[in-house]
Amino acid sequence: MKSDNGHPQTVFVCGAGHQGFSMAAHLSLNGVPVNLWNRTQKNIQEILDTNTIHCSGIVNGDAKIKKASTSVADVFTDFVMVTTPSSAHKDVAKQLAPFVSPDTVVILNPGRTFGAIEFAEELKKQGVARLPHIAETQTIVYTCRKSGPDSTVILALKNDVEIAAIRGSDMDYIMDRLPDCLKPYFKAVDSVGRTSLSNVGMVLHCAPVLMNIGWIETPKVDFKYYYDGISPSVAHLLEKIDAERQAVAEAGGFPVESLKRWLERTYSVRGDNLFECIRNNEAYKEIDAPPTVQTRYIFEDVPNGLVPVEAMGREYGVPTPVITTIIDLACAVMDADYRESGRRFSSSQLKEYF
Repeated sequence: MKSDNGHPQTVFVCGAGHQGFSMAAHLSLNGVPVNLWNRTQKNIQEILDTNTIHCSGIVNGDAKIKKASTSVADVFTDFVMVTTPSSAHKDVAKQLAPFVSPDTVVILNPGRTFGAIEFAEELKKQGVARLPHIAETQTIVYTCRKSGPDSTVILALKNDVEIAAIRGSDMDYIMDRLPDCLKPYFKAVDSVGRTSLSNVGMVLHCAPVLMNIGWIETPKVDFKYYYDGISPSVAHLLEKIDAERQAVAEAGGFPVESLKRWLERTYSVRGDNLFECIRNNEAYKEIDAPPTVQTRYIFEDVPNGLVPVEAMGREYGVPTPVITTIIDLACAVMDADYRESGRRFSSSQLKEYF
């Protein structure tokens, strides 16, 4: 990816969590200049001091960051990779609104469910008359964990991560500008309806946390999220949630693959059922369970994953009893109204972008 002067274009990585650190390090170690932003200074203080992220796993090295800041104005460029949780997308859109232009590329990594639509609508509310090129990915490209204040571990890069733009005609432009080290891992598809309804995070994250609350809240008990937390019975429940997701997608005109098939394609694993595919995924073996139920697996994946699928199911007359049960349980446990705070769009609103 080159700028007009022939030099590599600087990528603005927006968010310094697990994925932000990993993406910034991966890009930098492949010769791409990176600016890194985070809302809170303490999360990037070491990077501000040294401009270095130490990366291990399948990508190794000390990655030099061009510039890090808590001010968008200091680090903004016209190629933006948003790596924050989807619960922060509205706030990020507000912060980017004064700087974006019709030439800007903004990619939500990932959008979760209808993230690109929410982002576009927020930019409009902020007075952006001509939208930038907005895209979203189906999932995070990295299986990774931030291992320290200035370090990250990349366990895997996923195959064929779907990416779509709110304007289909933008995809060639966006794919041309993607850094070469990332292009092989993305697969362009025709609609954000497909990437949104292919969101597997809501299937893998919400129910297992709720079904393991006792262990999560027991002091000094550590367990591996996928290997210990997803037993055969939990995996069977996830298959039911996944079937409801697929049924809603089919009704909306966007048939999507099953979670089992996604795991097989993305990680090259095999198994007779979902449980076996999860157990056979080496990249999941070292992923720890969240230390608290105050986790994005709930506060992100319920309102920005399960809630919009349930709402779309109602729009199209598709029942989602298991998804509804998980939403109800999450609301009761967390004393929250995730349906009120979550993403809900009418069928007419969705059609504007589909």
